[in-house]
Amino acid sequence: MKAVIVEDEPILAEALEEKIAAVNPECEIVAKLTGVEDTIHWIKSNPGPCLMFMDIQLSDGICFSIFDSVDMTNKVIVFTTAYDEYVLDAFDYNSVAYLLKPVKEEELLKIFEKIENIKDTFSVEKSISLIQKSFEEIKGEAMLQKGYRQRFLVPKGDGYIQMSVNDIAFFNVIEKVTHAVTFSGKVEIIDFSLERLEKELDPDIFFRANRQVIVNINAVARIENYFGGKLIVKIDGSNSDEKITVSRLRAGKFKKWLDR
Repeated sequence: MKAVIVEDEPILAEALEEKIAAVNPECEIVAKLTGVEDTIHWIKSNPGPCLMFMDIQLSDGICFSIFDSVDMTNKVIVFTTAYDEYVLDAFDYNSVAYLLKPVKEEELLKIFEKIENIKDTFSVEKSISLIQKSFEEIKGEAMLQKGYRQRFLVPKGDGYIQMSVNDIAFFNVIEKVTHAVTFSGKVEIIDFSLERLEKELDPDIFFRANRQVIVNINAVARIENYFGGKLIVKIDGSNSDEKITVSRLRAGKFKKWLDR
């Protein structure tokens, strides 16, 4: 088994290599990379299948931009990070695990056991597909049990009104206040952070375009290329003049989200 470590802190990379060797001596670490650019270059030069232990915040950017630049379909990804804020993003890639630092040997052992259980039965490509399917099923079951938010109870005068999430074109934050803007142009203040909304809204319908905006897929009328690899999103309906910018790092994921 060949593996690659993508980690911008050399001490952590060495420690991870030692733990991998301890739980699976047959796993060969063929490269230790530190950033987005050198990882892209290595993958282009080494297109074969491998297991990748990948930190999310690298020396020159977020690792998710790697997936927009090279074919990763035959790579099995184990995300290793000090942050839990990217866990939902990890579901969108070839991820078999999301490990918080410091990585424990027993966590690594479970990963290798999972791969070992199926690799003798299927080809590498089918093994990756099966692992992904299992991971998506776990995600789906968890989300089904949790359920997505369907409506908001919004204070109005001396009472409350209900606002369906299906009526909301986008959420935005202005001066630290979150607003829900409906397709008809109505604006209501919502006592939620965008981080909380990301966790409670259906990711098939709502997308975090940037730090200030979450947009409804049904509100996207048109997307246009913008400088620096960014995108401009034009909103449908009465808010047709509204333009939302999607960052370069999220542009590829945004287009995949739309193209389904």
